[in-house]
Amino acid sequence: MKKKRAGKKGRNSFLWIGGIITAVMILLLLLGCFWTPRDPDAMDAASKFLPPSFSHLMGTDNMGRDIFSRVMAGGSTTLVISLCVVAIGAVFGSVIGALTGYFGGWPDEILMRICDVITAFPSILLALVIVAVTGGGKYNVILALGILFIPSFSRVFRGEFARYVLRARLTGARPARIMFIHILPNTLSVVIPSVIIGFNNAVLAESSMSYLGIGVTPPDISLGRMLSESQNFLRSAPWYAIGVGTTIILLILGVSLLSEGIKKSR
Repeated sequence: MKKKRAGKKGRNSFLWIGGIITAVMILLLLLGCFWTPRDPDAMDAASKFLPPSFSHLMGTDNMGRDIFSRVMAGGSTTLVISLCVVAIGAVFGSVIGALTGYFGGWPDEILMRICDVITAFPSILLALVIVAVTGGGKYNVILALGILFIPSFSRVFRGEFARYVLRARLTGARPARIMFIHILPNTLSVVIPSVIIGFNNAVLAESSMSYLGIGVTPPDISLGRMLSESQNFLRSAPWYAIGVGTTIILLILGVSLLSEGIKKSR
């Protein structure tokens, strides 16, 4: 009995800790879409490389800009891009997975082979090619990463739909009702953790592209671009890289713990 209670307590700790960290980070970054303590683009030559203090919680950068305000603004850009990428992947992936898992046959073969071709290439490399063709900017980053996320979601939905399709067909309902009314609710326990993990992957992918200078372009701010800029000042202003890096780590850590908690609570 004691072991069972301890296990339950451990599972809840992942869920609670991950939920709290995720909620705080997302609320902070969403707030950055509308308000920041200071103007994130305001330069002040007299305030360059100020260490963290009450007036500048994360210090200032090489142009005297408030790092905390820039982290909020850049994090909100990363958050919005990641949510859009996951939405594209989940919506189109669910449709493809539902069709292939329900009907099978040649639709399954064709669509899954297309997914195999996309996943055969390194995701970041393929994203770089798409962005290089379409140009930089957050909308092209969303398009590139959204396309790359479709195959992973389609495979998850396909596997879950294939599990329930025979049982659902016995109801005699139409295919659309069977797929989205009878089967889809049964797949949520597996799909939700996949969406959460996909969000983490989207954050990392967007940050990596912006870090390499081919993602979000000025005047938009991104955590990846800020991290790239901060590496030039690791000795003179280490708080720059620490503040940006810690933000990315906490966001990913919170979402990862939340996903693990959801899996363990099933």
